[in-house]
Amino acid sequence: MDRLLLLSSCTLLRQFHSGKRILKYFISCLIVFLTMFASEWRVKYCDYKQLKKVVKRIKNQILHTKNQQHKVFDPNVFSVDKSKLQNLLQNPSAILSSCCEQSISSETSMVVHKTRTGDGEDFYETELFGTRSDHEKSFFFGLDDQLNKVDKFFRCKEDEYDAQAQQLHIQMEELIAMQDDESQSLKGSPGNKGKVQRAAKMLQTAFVEFYRGLRLLRNFSSLNMMAFVKILKKFDKVTGQNASGSYLKMVENSHFATSDKVVKFMDRVERVFTLHFTKGNRKQAMAYLRPIHSASNHGNINFILGLFSGCSWSLLAAFVLILVLGNKDGITTKYIQAVFPVFSTLFLFVLHLYMYGWNIYVWKQVRINYTFIFEFSPKQELRHQDVLLLSTGLTTLIIIGMIFHLATYTVTHVDSEIIALVVFLLLILLLICPLDICYKSSRAAFLRCTWRIISSPLFKVVFADFFLADQLTSQVPALRNLGYISCYYGGGFFRTRNTGACTKSTLFKSFQYLISVLPYWWRLMQCWRRWMDEHDTAHIANGGKYLSALIAVVVRLTYSRIKSEFWLGIFVISSIFATVYQLYWDIVVDWGLLQPKSFNPWLRDQLILKRKITYFLSMEMQALNVILRLAWIYSVTHPPGTEIELMIIDLFFAALEVIRRGHWNFYRLENEHLNNVGRYRAVRAVPLPFKQMDDTLA
Repeated sequence: MDRLLLLSSCTLLRQFHSGKRILKYFISCLIVFLTMFASEWRVKYCDYKQLKKVVKRIKNQILHTKNQQHKVFDPNVFSVDKSKLQNLLQNPSAILSSCCEQSISSETSMVVHKTRTGDGEDFYETELFGTRSDHEKSFFFGLDDQLNKVDKFFRCKEDEYDAQAQQLHIQMEELIAMQDDESQSLKGSPGNKGKVQRAAKMLQTAFVEFYRGLRLLRNFSSLNMMAFVKILKKFDKVTGQNASGSYLKMVENSHFATSDKVVKFMDRVERVFTLHFTKGNRKQAMAYLRPIHSASNHGNINFILGLFSGCSWSLLAAFVLILVLGNKDGITTKYIQAVFPVFSTLFLFVLHLYMYGWNIYVWKQVRINYTFIFEFSPKQELRHQDVLLLSTGLTTLIIIGMIFHLATYTVTHVDSEIIALVVFLLLILLLICPLDICYKSSRAAFLRCTWRIISSPLFKVVFADFFLADQLTSQVPALRNLGYISCYYGGGFFRTRNTGACTKSTLFKSFQYLISVLPYWWRLMQCWRRWMDEHDTAHIANGGKYLSALIAVVVRLTYSRIKSEFWLGIFVISSIFATVYQLYWDIVVDWGLLQPKSFNPWLRDQLILKRKITYFLSMEMQALNVILRLAWIYSVTHPPGTEIELMIIDLFFAALEVIRRGHWNFYRLENEHLNNVGRYRAVRAVPLPFKQMDDTLA
């Protein structure tokens, strides 16, 4: 269907005049639509916008020339030498000569030469005849440059996919042979079945990604063909020439427009995939090869989102009112001490979810291909409405639990501590629920990613793994609260409301050491695994950042137990070193900023946001990390204040860290997206099940 759409659009473009508004609108929408499929290749597309600017300058020059001619024949507008005007009026041949000169300069005498370079590539160059303006020469020079760029890139990607096709062919033969061996020796070894299934799954994923790359390349060809047609039609309309005829013949005969290798590859993949992976079910095969995001009713989502948001604020106001009115005989203080760790932990996780929803919205607005970076499938991708709907729904559920618990606590004075635990367990059960409700595929992907993080360095690390692990380093206070919750409820202290039993326990303090350093340890192990796989020393330097943070956390916790000048000095030194290390790495490496020799001084060569001042402000906001480090000193020195005040202050700084991480996320993905653009990487590399020698791909 999409192939027919592209061909029919090109046919319509040739049949109708480019000045038709409906056609122009259709083409513009189609160009935007197709460009979204391979934004990583955008610099290799025909630069239609730049060529359009040149055509506009030609138009302005023609209008200026016409205005000058009108001035010569209109003595009432400007003062003209009467003798020259009289000679011009008495000599009609002079007028005819002027008109003939303009006609000659507008002739469409041109030849497009095609030459073959030494490396076997075609090179196109236009030779113009007659008198031409500098802008016209610039237009055809730019047109040749764009045609050569598009054709060369298409050949390069086609050769790349040709090599991949050969590799997949070899892999498919290996899989078929393995399946035949497994079917013959099934009774002797049942363990072979699992190996065959894993190999088939890996190869199936490889075919899906290969097919996706072929679709991108086919769309690349169609879109650029439309761009050349449209810009030449616009040039003809402005100049009154007929340049599109001869030049389009050369474009139509170029390699990117005539090659049918991509279409043949696509047909072959469809046949192989249908035969070997879906048992002849073509409809199911196309669902894998061309997955479509399930359409959702945005109106219903927005309505429920608004409903949950309104309920959240209303319930929060009711909770505060009950809390203030029920503050008698120190009941509120005891209540907060008992349940604050539970609900503050839930608050921090939900706040992180809100920040992620905001991240998705901004990434989508500036066209950062986050779905490709995270390797999301269309069926697993959550839009910002979905994330915010989930966030507001969880917020409503949590506040309802808080109100119910507080009302039970203040009115009946019964053993109501279990209510907070029930709310907490409900959310855990919702996360691991096997039923197909509440974004099951996304929850499953999150759990798989979490398992790979916990099991580091046993698994190969992908972007989503270390990105999520980075988020966990900003949730250390919440993870420490999980330790408190396990001790408080697991030890049965909630029955007597003995909130100090866990904090005074030596075992609990040792557990705090472990749970506080785990996120940094996981990231350190991920960096080590990436260095082992890629042999890039940058991963060693990145691991040093997390090692310094891990040491700073251990020293901080040690100083909180052993008050001495020695540990205070070690704590200050380790915190300052870790802070400077992280600040430098975040801005220079993760964000790619502070490049003194950049095209954009002290930023980077490529920027997505238009206002450069936004990047400088963001770098200053990243200094919030320094303030958060000072919060460590504040927390371990235990300044004067009630226990409730200290808990609220700790929650405030923990929330600031979550917000800082959400701010960091945008620029981290922006830099990753630009790296993909620089490498023209629009399809992810999928590991293959069978090892092959390098010479088999020749």
